[in-house]
Amino acid sequence: MAFGKDRKNEAVFLAQVKHYSTPVLDMCRYALRASFGPEFPGREYLNLLRGSTTRLQEFLDHHGAQHSETWFPFRESIAAAKLFSTVCYALRHVRGSLKHYVLKDIDSNCRSGMDQILNAMKDALLNISQGILEQAERCGIDYIETEPLFLPHSDPRFDYRLKPDRNVRHVEKVGEAVVYIATKFLNLAEDRGVRAVLREHDDTPRTDLVPEPISEESLRTVESLFHNLQSFYDTYLFESDVEQQNEDLPYLRGHISIIYHLMEVATNLIHYYVRHMSSLSRDSRTEFRFPMGPDELVNLVFDVPVKFSRLYLESAVQLCQKMIQSYSVQAEIDVPIPYYRGFHVRPSTLIASIVAHYGSSVTMELNGQEYDAGLPLELFRANEEINALKRRFVADLLSKDSRLDHPVPPEAGERIQEIQLLLVRLSNEDKIVMYDTDLGIDPDEDVPESTIAEYAVRLIRHLISVAKMDVRSDITVKFSGDNRALNDLGILAGNGYGEDQMGNNIVLPDELSYLSR
Repeated sequence: MAFGKDRKNEAVFLAQVKHYSTPVLDMCRYALRASFGPEFPGREYLNLLRGSTTRLQEFLDHHGAQHSETWFPFRESIAAAKLFSTVCYALRHVRGSLKHYVLKDIDSNCRSGMDQILNAMKDALLNISQGILEQAERCGIDYIETEPLFLPHSDPRFDYRLKPDRNVRHVEKVGEAVVYIATKFLNLAEDRGVRAVLREHDDTPRTDLVPEPISEESLRTVESLFHNLQSFYDTYLFESDVEQQNEDLPYLRGHISIIYHLMEVATNLIHYYVRHMSSLSRDSRTEFRFPMGPDELVNLVFDVPVKFSRLYLESAVQLCQKMIQSYSVQAEIDVPIPYYRGFHVRPSTLIASIVAHYGSSVTMELNGQEYDAGLPLELFRANEEINALKRRFVADLLSKDSRLDHPVPPEAGERIQEIQLLLVRLSNEDKIVMYDTDLGIDPDEDVPESTIAEYAVRLIRHLISVAKMDVRSDITVKFSGDNRALNDLGILAGNGYGEDQMGNNIVLPDELSYLSR
């Protein structure tokens, strides 16, 4: 009795499979007939294929096809059709939108790249179509092609655009809106995850880069970041008068959108490679037809969506910096110099990185001299003036101390003891900081100074020059330039320029997180 019930259920299942499969099989046969058309497949065809394969795959998965040796290869072929139709649709969208996006420089190269990957996707869909028909026959799906079948193989060439006559929204603070979106784009350009995905990988075999460092997860993260940025733009800036007031904004919108769509393509293709073609894929005793070879698929990902995402990202960085500069508000701030050894490597590099992040000019003024805050070597040069000021500070401090206005003791031990007591006192008074307890005093030296104050000045200057000691002072510098950069410089100065009093690195606040990327 149970056997009869199973046969009855199987018959019902086959009837339902036929129902859901018929539109897909129709489109597969149509694809093999229409493949000679240069514009095949068009978006209408792809949209229909994506919808019908989605319904069929959901039906098969609901009935356990993923765990059935008989039905798994058919299910895999349907999944491939669903994914590659989605990818091809996104590529058709990008290819068709290139003439409407406002893009910088590399438009013609991107068109040729789009044509390259679209041709590969067309071949993949033909392979998939042939494979689906073979798997359907193997599974015993009783199929009769339906007629007539209307499936346009290409997109309509009618490119009429309606007159843009809607009222636009008014944005009060144009400069603030432009700077905000441009700064968010620059943050993404410097994001560690984005740079890891989009950087050039030299001569490393592409398949060795998947799934580490290039994975579906990392690609989807980048895709999501740019999707969010596009959504932000469309919510607050699209169809507003701010687009009319700043001609660079449509360029930025185009770059954001094309990177998002290219990352969408890359994510789907790497998903298919890892899930269905790599060593992580599930085995089956029944062979089925892959859309293309694994090396070809991975190379396509790097040669088109990843490559052109990188190029469009890089080409928009200067655009964003220009936009920020055009709306920058000039300001000045006074901040203390770095606590540990002045403007050495870490503070100077962090300052220059902040300036570069905003793409604006910032100057630093110290004692009447100006320095370019965007160049670490310029800031290094300021240390000469800082050390001169510290030496004068030490000389004035010790010359006014009556306790030191007596002759230098002739005995070396007494001289060393007096200097040690002096340094301890100055340290307790927070006038100096000692980095090394070895003072390096030569007990046999001839002392040319007449007072202990003069002798102490020379020794302290020497200890400063060899980085065994530093002088606490109230020396400040003035930064002038874009107030956004100055705001971050103020935060940096308030956090010790990224160092504690002994020169150890400390964690920067969230507002400066882009400096650690």
